[in-house]
Amino acid sequence: MGSYRAFCILVLFVILDLFGSLHALETITGTQFIADDENGSLVSSDGNFKLGFFSPAKSQARYVGIWFKKISEQTVVWVANRETPIRNSSGIFKIGGDGNLAVFCCNQSSPLWSTNVSVPAQTSAAKLLDSGNLVLVAKDKNIWQSFDYPTDTILPGMKFGWNRITGLNRIITSWKSIDDPTPGEFAAWFDLHSIPQIFLYKNSVTHWRSGPWNGRTFNGLPYIGSQKDYFSDLNVPINITFVSNDKEIYSKFSPRKVDVFYIIVLESTGVLNRLFWHESQRWVKLHIIPQDMCNEYMRCGANAICNEDTVAAKCACLPGFVRLYPQDWYLKCQETRKEACGKGDGEGFVRLNGVKFPDARNSTLYSNMSLEECESKCLKSCNCTGYANAYVNEMGRGCIAWYGELRDMRHITSGQDFYLRADAVELAADVQKNAKVHGLATKSTLVFLIVPIVVETLLASLCFYYMWRRNAKRKGQNQKQQSLQRLVLDSARSLSNLHKDSPNSSGESGNTELTLFKLTNEVMRCIQVGLLCVQDNAKDRPSMSNVVFMLSNETVLPSPKKSSFPVRNSEPDSSTTTRAKCSNNEHMISNCLG
Repeated sequence: MGSYRAFCILVLFVILDLFGSLHALETITGTQFIADDENGSLVSSDGNFKLGFFSPAKSQARYVGIWFKKISEQTVVWVANRETPIRNSSGIFKIGGDGNLAVFCCNQSSPLWSTNVSVPAQTSAAKLLDSGNLVLVAKDKNIWQSFDYPTDTILPGMKFGWNRITGLNRIITSWKSIDDPTPGEFAAWFDLHSIPQIFLYKNSVTHWRSGPWNGRTFNGLPYIGSQKDYFSDLNVPINITFVSNDKEIYSKFSPRKVDVFYIIVLESTGVLNRLFWHESQRWVKLHIIPQDMCNEYMRCGANAICNEDTVAAKCACLPGFVRLYPQDWYLKCQETRKEACGKGDGEGFVRLNGVKFPDARNSTLYSNMSLEECESKCLKSCNCTGYANAYVNEMGRGCIAWYGELRDMRHITSGQDFYLRADAVELAADVQKNAKVHGLATKSTLVFLIVPIVVETLLASLCFYYMWRRNAKRKGQNQKQQSLQRLVLDSARSLSNLHKDSPNSSGESGNTELTLFKLTNEVMRCIQVGLLCVQDNAKDRPSMSNVVFMLSNETVLPSPKKSSFPVRNSEPDSSTTTRAKCSNNEHMISNCLG
């Protein structure tokens, strides 16, 4: 008896499946159509996608849509009449008298929805492709396709972006709710101002942005092309393609495993998710947009950066900026110094590691410029506030320069290096903070040039001074009170005469005492700062920011304390040839001959 009942159930399923197949079309023509009351449908040739009438969730309204046929959970990927639902089962989906696909209801002659294109002949037909794309064909040419008019879902192979020639903009718009496919609050599309970026809007207000394309992915997204997203042991990476030329600009994706159902969906809550169908018969969600407090556009205002890892404060002004209103991060941080702007003197760049680039709408892309050339160009423009490498896989070619305020920056694990313009004081301060503050390092070589120059000048001067003292003693001259400054003045005069631009280099007469005096003061100042830097006690040594300040300003310098190294006052043995031992470093080797 039990076997007989099981056999009957099996036969019933076969009959129902056969009945459904009899009503499934491969093509819609002028004589073949889909009627809701007959449970009609259109199925792709591989059986993956199905088009028909449906009601979402708890709603009673009827819509024409496309969903996955082989998935147990009905997942709608496209809706035709999303703004004009049908309140009963009288709907018909067919090719109208003008050759367009249309949704009709209640025996009315005017359609609720139509493809609304110019059809060259009334011999058009519609077909659902294996990709899930519904196409309208006339004379063997596609004259309309659903991939050009997505709803809330991006399918593999679908172009998301602009056709620059026709002006077609393929955008995705969230459902109003899970019960209502009417366009909701959120929409996403490519913004074409300056460097293209994907923007997500909430009621036409910017909610989130992707950052510019960097050759692998969009700068503000996780590198989903190579990262491993695991659910159990399933790895589902995808390939992302980005095209930008005179005719079109778009992005599309394809999973590297062809047997995986994979979609990108803009949820009604504004969350942009990647979904793949797992063997456990359910959708697994992988976030595209980081789900944290730094996700919101301009969370920290202009000239600031958001860091979700920070415990004390999620917002911080960029180096060289201070906040005017401590309680309101939506207002911008103000720049502290502008004296050296655009001159290149005492300026450089602080490197911010692992960041989402600022909003690129006030930036310029230099496709063939190296990072060093970009730095030089940025320094020459007072309005240039930073630069970065445009492509991560182009051997250093291509850069982006930002002009004006820096908006919507955040730290992100897969972020890139950004070089922020800063003056000498900020560069020196950055050296001290580098070991403590996450993501900050110096790009400029200014500070690293100052220290070797000071040390080398100090060593050379000490060698000269040592030889001068020894020669004076050998000649029996007691010149302990001879001024070291006079020695440096003589050396400065010699260097000045050797320089090709010196007024005395070609034998011209002239008074160079004033020039030499200024040069001598600068050299003496470097020597005194150098002596302060090599004090025995660490607390007596100036910080790097103070070194820069002392070298850049005419302030009174503190006197260095006497060094503790021994000094020989006795005459050297006349039978022994002595040579002064001079230090060397990675920049210069000094040889002092006696």
